[in-house]
Amino acid sequence: MDISQNKLFAALKEQNVDIEGTLSRFMGNDELYIKFLTRYPDENDVTPVIEAAASGDNDRLVMTAHKLKGVSINLGLNGIAEKAGAIESGAKNRTLDDPDAAAAELKAEYDTICRIIKENI
Repeated sequence: MDISQNKLFAALKEQNVDIEGTLSRFMGNDELYIKFLTRYPDENDVTPVIEAAASGDNDRLVMTAHKLKGVSINLGLNGIAEKAGAIESGAKNRTLDDPDAAAAELKAEYDTICRIIKENI
């Protein structure tokens, strides 16, 4: 498939999603990749990260951010993965100055990607 001809891939690529690298991991199976992207908004929620940040539960913040980071990086959703990874690392090392602000930035990125997925499937 020509990536530029796929509306979903084109929209995600504008958000710096690693379409090519992820398709490589999916052995070129764009239908399978789209299936996983379609399920992403329903099966991966940023709310646990936000709640952990708000409650000050550092251990839960590390765990929830790590989970979201892992799923996101496997799908090439690097913006979400990077923000979740920064939260995870900062919480783990106790260097995260403003967990609520970091979680809000993560939520904004997550919401953008989920909107793009839902609008283009």
